[in-house]
Amino acid sequence: MYFKGLNSFTLRQTASKINTTVFSMTVICLMLFVTICVLSSALTIKNSMTKNLDELAPADLELKKRMNLDDSWMEKGYSREKIDSSRYDIQEVLHEAGVELEPGLGECVTLNSFQDENVTFGVTLGSRLQSVQEKFHFMNCDTLEDIVGVGDYNRLAEFYGKETYSLQEGEYMIVADFDSMVQIRNEGLAAGEKLTIFGRELSPKYRECRDGFLDMSANHINSGILLVPDSVVEGRKAAYEYLIANYSGNTKEEKRKIEEKLKPLEDDSLNEACLLPSITTRISIAEASVGLGAMVTFIGLYLGIIFLISSAAILALKELSESADNTERYAMLRKLGTDERMLNKALFRQIGIFFAFPLVLAVIHAVFGIQFCNTILEILGNEQLLPSIALAAVILTMIYGGYFLLTYFCSKNMIRE
Repeated sequence: MYFKGLNSFTLRQTASKINTTVFSMTVICLMLFVTICVLSSALTIKNSMTKNLDELAPADLELKKRMNLDDSWMEKGYSREKIDSSRYDIQEVLHEAGVELEPGLGECVTLNSFQDENVTFGVTLGSRLQSVQEKFHFMNCDTLEDIVGVGDYNRLAEFYGKETYSLQEGEYMIVADFDSMVQIRNEGLAAGEKLTIFGRELSPKYRECRDGFLDMSANHINSGILLVPDSVVEGRKAAYEYLIANYSGNTKEEKRKIEEKLKPLEDDSLNEACLLPSITTRISIAEASVGLGAMVTFIGLYLGIIFLISSAAILALKELSESADNTERYAMLRKLGTDERMLNKALFRQIGIFFAFPLVLAVIHAVFGIQFCNTILEILGNEQLLPSIALAAVILTMIYGGYFLLTYFCSKNMIRE
């Protein structure tokens, strides 16, 4: 194989280049690796955030208010006025603040979530708690779990257009959509851990989490909500109250006019005096998503394409310089009887190997780099990762391949008699 055709000449030329360009090839390989990872991640974030808007923000407005705080919250910096106002529901607080939303609201859903001081994240893991803590040393396992009656959740799920569920009296289930937390919670559910919630012992209906959420967002952030039979939470004091609604107006201008009525809730003096509900709107989520998506796309495309063009340009200039120095060698091959077809084939292979080495190594690195990026992208959305990798590959092929072909044809003209 070595002595077939001009293989010996091509391999000796390539070996000489590799021996003299180790550092520059290393830098080029790293730049190509960054290009692949950055382009794929940026496009994934942009595409996922656009897709998530319809799925994760299906309503126009969400108001969420902390309820029924006790005096112990004064130690956390809450004033007496805020603690007292936590006993009023959202409608009462809006009325006190002079905010009249009813004329501008269409279909509306209200529900409560609850917390049992004996039911924490760690308790739901049961016997799997120690192994989870060994894997994730900084995970807080003492946070109280959000508990919702299955009937209330189903009303909201129907409003969102999501799947509804049913539970028997002695059952519970968990809905979540944050992948990392779903995997951790599934360990506890798979072990069939029983929970005592408000004095009732419940067993898991499913051995894994089901998809669902309460809070609207641009990303999958629901780390887990316990659904229980309605009788379990009946008569209990709510920890949070939700009001989710659509606006009666259809145009963006009409919706903005309705949102203008919420401005008094942003008054700092009013916020100091009482516990106000948090406000989440579909318009604000969309604007934040568009802004973040545009910024990430710009940075990703800028860095990715600059690194890609720089890498390809350095390789092209290096190869053109080599071709100019090798004209006498190709002339000697002609004198030995080599035809132009064999010379062009040797030149093509030589340039191809020179361009392929850093790219192949960068792709191998990128396989593991993208797996790491995938864990970071879970919260922002990684559903569009494969299409984004395909698009990044197309961009890489067009620019890198274009420089390769341009280098080959220019070098071919240089060695021509």
